[in-house]
Amino acid sequence: MIRLIITIVIIYLVFRLVKGLFLPSGKRKENFPRKPASIEGEDLVKDPYCGTYVPVSSANKLRINGEDLYFCSKECLEKYKEQKKK
Repeated sequence: MIRLIITIVIIYLVFRLVKGLFLPSGKRKENFPRKPASIEGEDLVKDPYCGTYVPVSSANKLRINGEDLYFCSKECLEKYKEQKKK
């Protein structure tokens, strides 16, 4: 009984191998798109205190003299404020 199961499995694997080798390339099924999907990204801004790049939507924003500054965290924002006071 085990020999029969092993024989069936081997025949199936050989069939799949032969089918894959001799199937015309025009009829092969493609599992991936020809052109990569466009990935919409978000602008990154550089933290002026630590230099980390952060997405605009998650950055902590500070406006100084009409200029917007973006920070990766509240800690960097506070340290930047302290640095500018000195």
